Amino acid sequence: MDQRVTDLWNRLMAYNEGDAIPLAAFRDEVLQLHEAITDEESRIGLMRIFNLVCDLVAVHLEETGGDLHAFAAHRQSQIWMFLRAESLLDGVLDRSRLRDVTGREVQAGRMTPDDPLRLYALGDDSAFAEFLEAPSAQPTRH
Repeated sequence: MDQRVTDLWNRLMAYNEGDAIPLAAFRDEVLQLHEAITDEESRIGLMRIFNLVCDLVAVHLEETGGDLHAFAAHRQSQIWMFLRAESLLDGVLDRSRLRDVTGREVQAGRMTPDDPLRLYALGDDSAFAEFLEAPSAQPTRH
């Protein structure tokens, strides 16, 4: 595993209970490292860190009455971006590679078998249809 991932994990684990953890900074570092590091083991480590940070943010949002639904959607889209990046071959999404990557994620319990990205990887071209539908027009009030 890339030493930068190990160092990031160790820094995150060094916080004591009650210490303010700079979650946004950790998230940003994960995103930067994910672009720079391409080996699978390190990228899995980065996703674990990302999920831990997201779990901490979710607890905070729950305690403060934040928008958990919006945060969950953002989290899912970011994870999809991580997996898509892992599945690029010469800058183009390789569905076979995506199938392998999402299969690994399902097997590890980090993704459900009915996740739209997994379904797309398995050949369902309409897996993202619900995300692509235009929101219904709201009637104007007079």
